[in-house]
Amino acid sequence: MSKIAVIFPGIGYHTDKPLLYYSGKLAAAAGYEIIKISYPKYDVNLKQATKEQLATFVKMCLEATTETLKDAGLGDAEDVLFISKSIGTVVAAAYAGTGIRQVYFTPLEETFDYVKKGVGIAFNGTKDNWADYKKVQKLAAEYDIPLTTIEDANHSLETGDAVKDIQNLEKVILKLVEEEII
Repeated sequence: MSKIAVIFPGIGYHTDKPLLYYSGKLAAAAGYEIIKISYPKYDVNLKQATKEQLATFVKMCLEATTETLKDAGLGDAEDVLFISKSIGTVVAAAYAGTGIRQVYFTPLEETFDYVKKGVGIAFNGTKDNWADYKKVQKLAAEYDIPLTTIEDANHSLETGDAVKDIQNLEKVILKLVEEEII
């Protein structure tokens, strides 16, 4: 069985950060070939970007994703899983065709412009400084995307308490296993 997991990082949240590192490691242990997406440089503060600037960056990321995945054989794989974080959730949702499963770590509101109804699972925090967690909760409900919200967690799903952050990371990873996502 051919299984491919594609990891879409955030801007400052690279694939070696805990959520992506451990979900990728879990996927590799489950027999997935891991492909990591890289984004082009863009000289705009995305946190303060206009809708147009964000759309331009997403377009650039989609082009980079297309180039990275052109020979990956996604269409021939029996199982394709996209694991994404932050701006990567927008890119992953926009790129995905039918039959691609999704994990959205701290999705942005713009992610839901592309989400396919009922496809995916999401995680966010109540103190996310990049996306209004209540709006994300509402959008996730509208699109039938199960959402786990971590109390007092920021955009990295961290609280500042190392022990609590490790416990929350465990909760997230176990949810992926229990829901048979990975």
